[in-house]
Amino acid sequence: MANYFDLFSDVLKEKGLTIDDLNKNKVVKQNVFYEFSKYCPSMANGINFANFVEVSLDYIFEITNENNFKKYKTSQANFYNNLLKMLEQMNVKRTHLSKKLGISRSTFLRWQNGATPKLSTVVEIAKLLGCHIDDLLETEK
Repeated sequence: MANYFDLFSDVLKEKGLTIDDLNKNKVVKQNVFYEFSKYCPSMANGINFANFVEVSLDYIFEITNENNFKKYKTSQANFYNNLLKMLEQMNVKRTHLSKKLGISRSTFLRWQNGATPKLSTVVEIAKLLGCHIDDLLETEK
């Protein structure tokens, strides 16, 4: 399991920022940030953090060494459609993804109806498909 606290803290250091800066700017509360040592941040906290520090989630999660930041949309209601496009491009069946990640049909149905997955699930999907997190999430135009 990744130590999310270290991943996010490293980015803060690179940007010359502190956890207190996140708290002051109402990005992520200090106590919530410290919980990153145990849990992956929520989608909302991950997006808020990435947008504030202007760093892509792909860079934060070390999927790429390049920061190709594009501001993320707060709502990720089109995640399911983006996922279907990636599965089609990669010639991967939804059932294969379900089995590999232990994702149920009801989870896919919730995503299809606009629910947002956990950020940790998006990271797992990107790694499994060999794509970028940004391929699965919506960014501002």
